[in-house]
Amino acid sequence: MINTPSALVAAVYCTLLLAVIGLWTRRWVWIGALSSAVILGYLSKVLVGPALVWIVALAGLCFGYERARALPSGAAPRIAWMSLAALGIVVLSVLLGMHALPGFHNFLVLDRVVLSEGAEPFTLYLNFDKTLVGICIVGLCHRALLTRASQWRQALRRAAPIVPAHVALVAAAACAIGYLTWQPKWIPLFWIWAPVNLFFVCLSEEAVFRGFIQRELATALRGLRAGNAIAIVSGALLFGLAHFGGGISYVALATAAGLGYGIVYSRTQSIEMAMLAHFALNTAHFLLFTYPRHL
Repeated sequence: MINTPSALVAAVYCTLLLAVIGLWTRRWVWIGALSSAVILGYLSKVLVGPALVWIVALAGLCFGYERARALPSGAAPRIAWMSLAALGIVVLSVLLGMHALPGFHNFLVLDRVVLSEGAEPFTLYLNFDKTLVGICIVGLCHRALLTRASQWRQALRRAAPIVPAHVALVAAAACAIGYLTWQPKWIPLFWIWAPVNLFFVCLSEEAVFRGFIQRELATALRGLRAGNAIAIVSGALLFGLAHFGGGISYVALATAAGLGYGIVYSRTQSIEMAMLAHFALNTAHFLLFTYPRHL
């Protein structure tokens, strides 16, 4: 049922996880870990050919965006370079997140496993390309992370009233349209699924749609009364459209979920709280309902 990686492939993903965790320490930690993961990736054939091109391109765009941001406010070169870099970051991030670029042989952990009665078969990969997106954006473009216990307590207090209501509303909507059914269960595979979902999936998706798109739109539109609301809705709509492969129902539910994540992010100004809100909904989905969806 569970595919076991070779020692070298396991080392690739352990080092990639270290790069993710390293985002909350010093810059040299995550950069060193990511560089090691790339080297190990090529040695193990998880990465081949042009993978390095996309890795360097995304890191370069993120670095260039931050350099352009440092230019004098209102200067034409600043606006032009930031716009071009932002477009490149979003396009490249979406392509990497959709596994549309060559050079990545992501490890298959679970292949079409049925987790509950009437559920669509579930497949789980360890996605190097998608995780790379979260590391680069958070590490280079969104460095305002929670590093002190007092910051975590304050952010959790502000997120706590929103997250349970958001989970309940999205789950109820999913059941109402027949996308999910109530199926509470315990599956030991949760201990594999959970860290992959939190550190690889939630990190990357929240980095793109809240930590970059929503954050930058809110900054650009701060002179407008409805600027923050426009940023939240825009991030949610793009998040929904990114799930178009699952059909129109999935797009609608992902958009609704994205609105909740966006509100949490706006209220806390914390990518960590957006990640936890995302993970809370995904965990409720995994443990309490058909997963990934009702056939």
